[in-house]
Parts: sequence; structure tokens; C-alpha cells
Amino acid sequence: MPQVNTTSQQILDIEDALVSEENPAHDGSLDYERCARLHNYLVAYGWMARHERDTPDLDALASEKWFFQEAEEDIAAIRSRLITPLKSFLDSIYDPNPDFFYWVNRLVMMPCDEYINDEDNNEMEEGKERFVLIYQTEMDLGSHNLGVIYDQQRNKASFPMTIENTESVEPVHEHEEMWLPLETILTHWIYMIRIGKIVPGLSEGDLSGDPSLAANRSQFGLWSWLPYCDFQLDSTIAAIERYSAIVESRMPPDSLLPISSAPLFTDADLDAAGVPQDCFIRSLLTRVKTPRFRFIAPGLEVPHDKEAFIRRQTFTSMGISLEEGCVPGVLIFAAPDKLVDVNDEIHSLFSVAHEDLGIEGNSIPTGLYSEPVRRSNFDMEEAGFHIVLPFDLRRAKMSDGRSVTDGLFTDSEGSFTKLFQHGYFHPFGGERRAQRLDNLFDRWTVMLESGIWTVGEDGVEGGIDKFREADRGDGTEYSIASSW
Repeated sequence: MPQVNTTSQQILDIEDALVSEENPAHDGSLDYERCARLHNYLVAYGWMARHERDTPDLDALASEKWFFQEAEEDIAAIRSRLITPLKSFLDSIYDPNPDFFYWVNRLVMMPCDEYINDEDNNEMEEGKERFVLIYQTEMDLGSHNLGVIYDQQRNKASFPMTIENTESVEPVHEHEEMWLPLETILTHWIYMIRIGKIVPGLSEGDLSGDPSLAANRSQFGLWSWLPYCDFQLDSTIAAIERYSAIVESRMPPDSLLPISSAPLFTDADLDAAGVPQDCFIRSLLTRVKTPRFRFIAPGLEVPHDKEAFIRRQTFTSMGISLEEGCVPGVLIFAAPDKLVDVNDEIHSLFSVAHEDLGIEGNSIPTGLYSEPVRRSNFDMEEAGFHIVLPFDLRRAKMSDGRSVTDGLFTDSEGSFTKLFQHGYFHPFGGERRAQRLDNLFDRWTVMLESGIWTVGEDGVEGGIDKFREADRGDGTEYSIASSW
């Protein structure tokens, strides 16, 4: 039995252990008791979901033996290579079931210095490796898996899901922002459960009787990643309306459009545009208030003209089926009369929701699109977006610090679609999913308040070429800080 959390109430009562602005993570050492409480909450939550119980059975939790089923001498050998706080963490936790969380399957506590290159800064005592793999990535996510790695020298953790992801976290001294207190990672996992983004549910075997369930979630073992949740819808509406209110407050009063607080679209409007039923973007556009100005960002137009909105849709009439879990990209805020030729990057983005896109050699309207998704695929974010520009960018940075040109099909041109995106590394799990729309409007709010963008009588000033500024300087003004 672990040395902490001795009652069911204690194991579930973790409010004072969660990381927040008011309750920041401990810096400089491992807060093993706090991390153990968060770990044990996740173990208990999964157990309760698996057994359909409202409270955990501590005796049953203590009887689970996966990591601790190893021979005593093997456990002793592992412990000898750990710093004292990590040993105390081991003494304080329940052994998780192999489907511990959506991205990770089990506790391993395996030294892994061969995967992280930081030899010039290794000050560990002899006999102790610097890096320890605490939780291993879910095996079904592919080969070359790693997981949550703990730096015993700096007392920080990072989550390269695969060996290939390590280039985003090493050398450590050059990627310090990607190494976080362990309790910060665990808190974010619990947060995603609480908002309903990651949920425990039916086993994969039980999904076979209901194809709609399988088509609308990505599931590993007990845990499912939902393409969007109600919390995200509410959060995105709030972010857009906060931003719109700031724009309106900076406009001359007599230049505000005489529009009521009605939603931006009706269901009939979206039916005519071919937007699927029961998807994130329909719910958003039929609830968010109509902005009282023309330009919501430099060169991007609010769709007051519904006929023009319908004409500009390229992907909503291509015969996809929501029953198959496919949602096409919807052009929300267009750059009027600006087109871009479809290249491999653009084709790859929109073909996610279409088996046969059939637009090679054509041009499409530019602007801000909702994220095209196939809901059963790994790491889909239906509450996401992509800005398709009529020009390419080369020096702009993504959230993970990489250039927008990383991973492109060709070196002959830059990126047309990756501005404001996450990149390939997510510090709390995942790889390539789209950035969330609420994060974009929060970032745009900062850009207004800091004077990067200005407001005039038609809304946000500057044409679409204003986005070329992302290629100047260090690129951080046009990027969004890493998050889940």
C-alpha cells in the first residue's frame, strides 16, 4: 500500500495538488508527494471507470501488480539508479494498469540516456543515469516509442512520444521550455479529463457493435480522445466574442455595422453551404455573435455576405459522410479575391477528410479554415483551424520552435498553411494535430493589445500581406505558446 492517500476521499481530493497560476509547480526539485497524488488520482479514476464504481477500492488498487511484479532484485537494481525523490515517488504510488492514460500505457522507470543527447552537461554521480523513462508511450501508436522522460539532474520532465520527437527536446539546455515539472504534465492530463476532451469509455471490443462510436473517437484501451467537447465550444465562443468586443471598442462608434447580437449564421445558411450537421464548426457559427465590423484580422473578412460565403466553399460539397467521421474544412474568414494554387502541402491538409480530393492543379480561396478531420484518426482536433495564405512563409516559427518549413514536401517554397500552428511536438501528448481556434483568438487579442495590429473604421487594419511580418524578426510575434 502506498505511503500516501490512505483513504478513498484522500485519493480523489487533489484540488490543492493541481498546478495553477495560484498554485504553481515546485521548481528545482521533484515534489514527489504532489506528483504521487496526481498519479494516484489517474490510477483511481481509470479503475473506477473500468469497474463502473463511484469510489476506488484501495485494496484492489494495491493488488494490481504490473511494474512491481518484477523480481525483487530487478526492482532493487532500478531503484539504485534513481535519485532519492524518485524512489520516494515509487514508494507512494499505485501501480497503474497497462492502459494508464490515453497516450501512455504503463510505468517503466527505465534509464534512457541513449535517447537524449546532453553529454556536455551531465553531472550525475557514477552509477546513476541522468534520464529515466517514467511512463511508456502507448504501443499502438507505432514503433520507436518513448514516453515521459525525467531529467534527474534538472528535475524536469518532457514527453517525446517517439524517438523521432527527441529532436524537439534535446540538447536540453537549448530546449528548456519543453522540459516541465512532472506535476505540470500530470495536471494537464487531469484537466483534459475534467473538460471532457479525453474520456474513459467502452473498450475497443465493445465498439464493434456501434460503428458511429468507432468513427467519432480515437481510442486506445480504456481511453478515448474526442474530436471536440462542449467545453471547447464554449471556450472558443468566449474567445471570439472577447476579441470582437476589443475590436469594436477601438472603432469610431459611427463606423460600427448596424447589426444585432444575432449569431453569425443560421442553420439554413449552413445547410446551403453544405456544412455537416452535428459538428464543431456548425455549432460555433450558429452560436457566436456576429462581429459589427468588416475585417476580423488583416485582410480576413467577416462573412456578412452569406451568398459569398456559400460560393467560396470548396470542400463542403465533395460527398463526404459524417457517419464515417469526416468533417471537411470550412472557409470561415476569407481573404476576398485571393486564391492560391493547390500544392502538396495544401492537398495533404484537406485530403484528411476526403479519400479523393480531386483538386490537383486548381486554385482555392485563401483565409481561415476550420480543421478538416477524420474523427477516428489519431490526434484529430475538430476545434482547430488552418490559415491558408496566398503566399508562402519561410522563417515564421511554430509553437514547438521549429520553422514552418520543417516537414514540407519540397525545399523550393515555404509554407502556406502552418502559421500559428503547434508544430510536431506537443509537451503534454500528441504530435501533429491542429492548433485550437480559441488559442488563436487569445493570441490575436494579445497582438491587438500590444500594438502589433491596429484597428480602424473597418475593423482590424492591414491587408493579407500584413501576415508577411511573421517572416521578420524572431518569428515569435506570430506564434502561439505551447499548450495541450
